[in-house]
Amino acid sequence: MEAKRWHGVDRSKFQWFPTINYEACTSCGLCYLTCGNNVFAWSVDKNVPEVANPGNCVLGCTTCGKLCPENAIAFPDDPKNFIGKIIRENKIFTEVRRELDERLNKFPDHIVENYVESDKKGPANNFAIWHGISRKEIDWHPIIDREKCVGCGYCVVTCSEKRNVFGFDLKNKKAVVLYPDNCMVGCNNCMVGCLGNAISFPDLSQIKSLVKSLINSGKISEELKVKINNAKN
Repeated sequence: MEAKRWHGVDRSKFQWFPTINYEACTSCGLCYLTCGNNVFAWSVDKNVPEVANPGNCVLGCTTCGKLCPENAIAFPDDPKNFIGKIIRENKIFTEVRRELDERLNKFPDHIVENYVESDKKGPANNFAIWHGISRKEIDWHPIIDREKCVGCGYCVVTCSEKRNVFGFDLKNKKAVVLYPDNCMVGCNNCMVGCLGNAISFPDLSQIKSLVKSLINSGKISEELKVKINNAKN
């Protein structure tokens, strides 16, 4: 089987995956529901999430850990230090540039010129709701400091094609946030790998509060039961 690649680098060379502290874990299931890469499985016998596919974890991603209401999930290193070291040692930006050209060829509507704030688009239909809440009501999205942006395109290609949060201003050679509400709640992978520190996000505390309210309402428990049942069938 061909090795998984991360911007041209063999993913298997790096140990990056979540670790669960079961003394703190309350089995809410949010990590299992949140991860889109099937890193987690659910142990019906133990009624807990398990890290079943650690190699599927996106390098530098800590979304499950940031959303965990009990802070029961940890990672091997500070993500920015971890990713920064890989970027510098492997000189990935030639591959990133190739990926950027490929992305813009595939999605020409993401090419903009003289970007202004009014160019921002609303969420795609499949991202319009987050656990029953309108995505427009959740303040979580990347913010680019255009003075610091060097136009490397890392953020554009790091964000999944499914979400396609970013566009690119070819004239000014700057990344832009086109679809802020497509951003996965809790994800900041683009910021983690931005060596120029040109990307920031809103305060995570509001998301933590929202997560706790969803768990207390029983919404997450309902979704967990559905996913576990579907996995059995």
